[in-house]
Amino acid sequence: MAIGLYLAVPIGVVALLLAVSGGATLSRGWLFPWQRRHIVRPRVFGWAQLLIAAALGVELVGLLVVDSAYRSVVTMPGVVGLLFAMVLISRAQRPPRTP
Repeated sequence: MAIGLYLAVPIGVVALLLAVSGGATLSRGWLFPWQRRHIVRPRVFGWAQLLIAAALGVELVGLLVVDSAYRSVVTMPGVVGLLFAMVLISRAQRPPRTP
């Protein structure tokens, strides 16, 4: 359990920062300066950040609460969420099609 806390604190901090950043991106369209050049769809990117934060939260619950025998079953939705967030981030970076 001790190693779980060493992993849980950084994961929780990163999830919280991503949730705050995703909320700022959705509500105000705000992006970090180094992201402004690449992101052309900020709302999609904000949803991706919130999805990453939720997936990290699921992973955190699986790490701390669930017994090791069932950990992979509980954390699988987190992995799927991270993969879907990767798709959303790639869609946020791609300019829209013009006919």
